[in-house]
Amino acid sequence: MKPAALLLLSTSLLALLACPHSKVEESFNLQATHDLFYHGVGPALKSVHDSTENTCSAGADNDRSCGADYLPYDHIKFPGVVPRTFFGALILAYLAKLIAFIIPDQILNLASRPMLVQFLIRLELLLLNWMACIRLARAVDCYFHELSKSSQKQKKNASTIQSTTGSYFLLITAAQFHIPFYSSRLLPNTFALLLVINAYADWFRGCYRRTAMYLVFTAGIFRCDMLLLLFTVGLCMLIQRRLMIIQALGVGIATGIAGLILTVPLDSLLWGRLIWPEFEVWWFNTVDNRSSEWGEMVWHWYFSRALPKGLMATTFLIPLAFVRLPEFLDKLRLTKNSADNKQQQSFFDWSLCSFFAPVFAFVVFYSFLPHKEIRFIFPAIPMFNVCAAYGMSRLHRVAFPCAVSHNKTSLVSRVMFICGLATIVLTLVASSIFLSLSRKNYPGGQALLLLRSHLIDTVSNRTKWNEVRVHVDVAAAMTGVSLFGQRHASIRQLDNNGYDGPFAIDKSGYEEKNKAGEAQMHSFTHLLTERAQVDGYHLIDTVKGNPRLNIKGFQIEIDDAIFIHERDNWSQ
Repeated sequence: MKPAALLLLSTSLLALLACPHSKVEESFNLQATHDLFYHGVGPALKSVHDSTENTCSAGADNDRSCGADYLPYDHIKFPGVVPRTFFGALILAYLAKLIAFIIPDQILNLASRPMLVQFLIRLELLLLNWMACIRLARAVDCYFHELSKSSQKQKKNASTIQSTTGSYFLLITAAQFHIPFYSSRLLPNTFALLLVINAYADWFRGCYRRTAMYLVFTAGIFRCDMLLLLFTVGLCMLIQRRLMIIQALGVGIATGIAGLILTVPLDSLLWGRLIWPEFEVWWFNTVDNRSSEWGEMVWHWYFSRALPKGLMATTFLIPLAFVRLPEFLDKLRLTKNSADNKQQQSFFDWSLCSFFAPVFAFVVFYSFLPHKEIRFIFPAIPMFNVCAAYGMSRLHRVAFPCAVSHNKTSLVSRVMFICGLATIVLTLVASSIFLSLSRKNYPGGQALLLLRSHLIDTVSNRTKWNEVRVHVDVAAAMTGVSLFGQRHASIRQLDNNGYDGPFAIDKSGYEEKNKAGEAQMHSFTHLLTERAQVDGYHLIDTVKGNPRLNIKGFQIEIDDAIFIHERDNWSQ
């Protein structure tokens, strides 16, 4: 299992390093971790101005030292469509603060390196998801070990399944794109995925109450749509009498109250009003039915597009979790022991049916909602991968039978096993292409770094540096510009360990109050914008983005996405 676990860690780290910036979907939690790391927890006041303009000492560990009578939280100016919880961001931010406290400033002043803080916070989430996947892999192995002990037939073969399914789960997950890539991205879906994977691990271990607790907690704090998964998994447990109705109600009520205690006071303090974020999200999506404003997909989109894209070639391994086709084909060549053939096992294998069916039903129920995105069904992917891993372990067992069985491996068995490995290799190749495409998806973040390099090269005196005023339009803000990046870009360290800056960075948003007018635009010294030409400014650099794969030409095509402008005669 260790090599597969290390491969999963490697592919996840590669995705983190290759794509250090963030997009709009994860902006709330990323900006929240910045604010909680640098400003701490305090009441949200409505008279807040732009957070970058009000940062008194960019090298300070905590902006409370500036003497300001407010905390410049980003979410007050940019609240988003629906409110989200700060609970996940709080944990990651304070883990980073603990690390910063442990490391002496003489060795590393972590707070003065905002991009390193951003990397550390994303790394924390990555490691939590990685450990959850390892925990699930071990739980799957334990499940098959217990299953083999309860059976008196083919103990050696069952032991082989037990020893390879968990490893193949990690290997398949590592070869895919979405879980390694998103495991470090601060989406509410990623926080939910972390808890759901742990719920699956307890489910395989027979800890049914704890499974229900994880799912209730996830639905109440991070993603209200996990109520669908809670319903399907809970119904399955009740039908199988793994939980009694009274037990289920007790777990649900107790965990729900605990979740409210954790989320409501914290979020009410930071949002400045009494609030349960996931209830408002549920109301927005279900009662108001406004999620369809962001687009609608056909009912079968999850099955015809999303899951094939998420699972890729490993999709072909999933049916082998439920049919003993490799064993059946292998039995056909054995003609000597006819008695054994009569006693062979059923063609169908129901070992994972009780786990797979509720998760499959979750995707079916989710398909009735018109607005669809692949990240909404992230919690289903690990269970699909467990089934694919079980199918791959079946190919492994037939291709490499135990010595005590005295069965010789056949050419057909080896070919089937090689085909199974080929699906994993093809998936890894496709994931590499997706990662190459994703690297070009963050032109806003790259543009901000290029602007910083330009200013360091052209601005020599402190007064001029502090006069810089940058405007970031919506297109740039949505494609990689974060508060960590703004803090990094607006500061330069001097030889005497002092700092110049921070200079002002103004961000546009889709909210009407956050849109910059033409008259206001000319008050800025520099612009990061999707507009190729702006009167009174000259172009200093261009960042390409909007990647797409040209399959015929087998190349990645990109366009000019974000333009960096400087006001005419400003540098003179």
